[in-house]
Amino acid sequence: MRSIQFALFATLVTVIPKASLCQTSSVKPEAAQVSSEKLRATPRVIRLSIKDEEGTPTVGAQVRVALNNVKTLASSGHYLNVDPTGLAIISTPPYHSVWDIYVNSSDLDNKVGKRSYEVHLSESDWIRYDSINQNFDLTLPYVRKPIPLKAKSQGFYHRRVNGPKDVEPIDPRLPDLAVTEVGYDAELLELMPPLGQGKQIDFFIKVTSVFRGFEDANDERRAVADFERGWHTIDEGKVSFGNWTHSVSYRFPNKGDGIILSPQFWPYCKLKMPHMAPEQGYTQELTLTEQALRTGHRPDLAHCRELMINNGMFLRIRTQLDKDGNVASANYAKIVSPRGAGNGFIIFYNPTPNDRNLEYDLKTNLRWQELHPLTKEPMPWNSPYDVDSN
Repeated sequence: MRSIQFALFATLVTVIPKASLCQTSSVKPEAAQVSSEKLRATPRVIRLSIKDEEGTPTVGAQVRVALNNVKTLASSGHYLNVDPTGLAIISTPPYHSVWDIYVNSSDLDNKVGKRSYEVHLSESDWIRYDSINQNFDLTLPYVRKPIPLKAKSQGFYHRRVNGPKDVEPIDPRLPDLAVTEVGYDAELLELMPPLGQGKQIDFFIKVTSVFRGFEDANDERRAVADFERGWHTIDEGKVSFGNWTHSVSYRFPNKGDGIILSPQFWPYCKLKMPHMAPEQGYTQELTLTEQALRTGHRPDLAHCRELMINNGMFLRIRTQLDKDGNVASANYAKIVSPRGAGNGFIIFYNPTPNDRNLEYDLKTNLRWQELHPLTKEPMPWNSPYDVDSN
């Protein structure tokens, strides 16, 4: 059963169509200029289908659009509302690109005190200037019951290869790469010693990086040239110029504890996962895998979860079972946006037993208060312990 869950939840793959890369290099400058001018002169249409978490159209939701004239570089903007079917259509004139799209709750919702987390799409992440027609299926999550949580942006060192200057011992099992495994105390939001001040292991994080080869002969030559100059070893050149598969595994030793991949993830707003942790469905081990390429790749919103950073997991920890094996007491947490090789992430912990609410109020960080009981809560950008997103 665990292998089925692993296959279902764990494999995230990034793929680049090589044919498109080859075609780009063969286009003549004159033809490319004509094609670019035609693209610039073509009007664009962006269709937004916007619903709430239950799949109900967000009628009247407000959409703000920031435009840029690519010829004059002048900026402009306009407003529109979501229609009764949950649709908003953005039509841009020739020589205009869409810089930003913002979506907020409707005037009617605002009047009755119903607020949403702002949706934000930008040309630096999801909007494609070179696409004539784009469609986005968006979820507009509403503010329900934000509560103080313990929050921390966490990270630890993960070494992919054994270098000649490493002070850590060489991994005898895998001479050209390293595997890192650390314990984590979810209540204190601390790594276990010697990396942190943790007292009790709630789960283990295991990070593995495997070299898959070079993208092309040019990258391999660059690695070899740097080795011949004495700048680094060939193995270190693999890190700089090679393609890798990164995996991060979460393992829970305590019976009843576990983890579940969030079925939804909204990378375009501050509330990135559903408000409540699930009651059932937890497994004692889960692995996320990402194929990292040297060649730049921007996944579209429909395939955003191919990247580790666009995922989140719910955790059940400190579980106590009754005599029949049912959960009598447990605490709940969430890990958001694993990054790097999976050795960086944001974690939120609810210290109240049996409370599955994990909607952080963005203002009161219980972790900060524990460490600074006499200090006023800082602004989000003043401390690594304060987090402005959940």
